[in-house]
Amino acid sequence: MSTSSAAAPSTLEPPCLGLPGFVEPAYAFDWDRRPSTAAAQRVCLAQCPRERFRACAQAALSAGTLIDEENPSVADGVVMAGVVCRGDKATTRRLQLALGQEVKVRVRPDRCLSCHRPMTTRRRKREGYVVHESNGRCSSCKRAEQRAA
Repeated sequence: MSTSSAAAPSTLEPPCLGLPGFVEPAYAFDWDRRPSTAAAQRVCLAQCPRERFRACAQAALSAGTLIDEENPSVADGVVMAGVVCRGDKATTRRLQLALGQEVKVRVRPDRCLSCHRPMTTRRRKREGYVVHESNGRCSSCKRAEQRAA
């Protein structure tokens, strides 16, 4: 009976481990257009096992969260699940698409991003709600932001 001393490669280890292009180098304004980044994306899409790929995409959706766990932040400055993560809404949508989730595009959030009070539109004013101004903020917070600038 012959036994092989070489262990089978683990499917739990990601194929991206230790390869260049997965993390944004400091002060690299064109990182997303570099050949190493494109190669990193190809590794994710072609070599990563399906279960690991899905887990990576799920982790990327909340990887940027530091303190406020009610409003998770998406990863920034890395390639995860074949997506160049920039910490913005477009990154969130791409990761959701990678997971096969339905992508909802919202023009206005339900609550102000600054004061967290419920918002409504100018046309549908309701008691107890603040009026949406722009960029997900109510008129009071937006004016305060402008005065502070």
